[in-house]
Amino acid sequence: MSVEAVLVASGARAPVGTTAESVAAAVRAGISRVRRLQVPELGRRADSFIARDGLLDAQEWSGVARMASLGAAALEEVLAKLAPALPPGSVEVPVLVGLPEERPGWRAADASRVVASLSALGGERLRLQVEPRLTGHASALEGLREAVTRVSRAPLVIVGGVDSYHDVQTLAWLRERNQWLEEGTRTGFAPSEGAAFVAVMTAPHARRWGLAPHAMVRAAATARETKRIHTDDLNLGEGLTAAVGEALAPLEGTREIVTSVHSDLNGERYRSEEWGFVALRQGAAFRDASAIHTPVSSCGEVGAATGALNLVLCAQSWQRRYASGPRALLWGSSEAGLRAAALLEEPLSGSGGGAKPWPK
Repeated sequence: MSVEAVLVASGARAPVGTTAESVAAAVRAGISRVRRLQVPELGRRADSFIARDGLLDAQEWSGVARMASLGAAALEEVLAKLAPALPPGSVEVPVLVGLPEERPGWRAADASRVVASLSALGGERLRLQVEPRLTGHASALEGLREAVTRVSRAPLVIVGGVDSYHDVQTLAWLRERNQWLEEGTRTGFAPSEGAAFVAVMTAPHARRWGLAPHAMVRAAATARETKRIHTDDLNLGEGLTAAVGEALAPLEGTREIVTSVHSDLNGERYRSEEWGFVALRQGAAFRDASAIHTPVSSCGEVGAATGALNLVLCAQSWQRRYASGPRALLWGSSEAGLRAAALLEEPLSGSGGGAKPWPK
């Protein structure tokens, strides 16, 4: 990768926290907001597992409205962290936001409401150009890949993801497909909601703005999987293998290994098997390909926000010095077939200017 892209600010909102720092601390501590409860709006039934943002209206069952609120909160945190470093004048900032794939309760036209909520945060100094991507779980990592190419022309690009399954139509649809973790479902997940954003710049721009890098992007890649979930096709992880292989390319011919993996594994058998095939093919690149970090146990399934939230959690682990090593692979798998992966590195690991406590 010719451009040295770095993450310099992050924001997050999830059931376990209202900032990037609080969400990361809660996930690390194993705090969970996943609960068993009934959803009367869907009729009387045994308790189902679910996670909700407790600061939003509990009577609000419009996923679109909840996404607009969650996204604005997370993006506002990033803008507040950038504000002291802004140069004089006006800066046009692309905001690449990942959103859910179309489903009951969420249509392409609904994205305009989320875009309007995010665009309203821009002012005279930061003119936000919000670009929605309705590509689901892998959308934020797909956005990161594009951001790396754009920061050579623009001083700043913001990448994020927003989702909420808390819509009556969406929950009914999940139940029909046996994806909702409840009595009688073996491999479902706990529907949840959340939002996360990261600011991406080149390392020279970050130095000029006086911003300390939180993580360095060494590679980002995408691919397509034709043998999708909820079909009779046998998925052998070919699409994800291609994306991960491209992301790991910078490590070829070196003794460097990946020390942590951040994923969107959520309890669905399809996803676990998919990663299993990737680990069999690419296992030599990892210290332990079975040691997977996922926010699901703490936050529930946050859908299109997962990739961006993993970016935040990964960067926070290096900022707070509790990471297991200097390199991390992040990957995401969307239901419609998009696969995305990114190789991140702790900023000081390749320089002589800081301590390197990691095992060789």
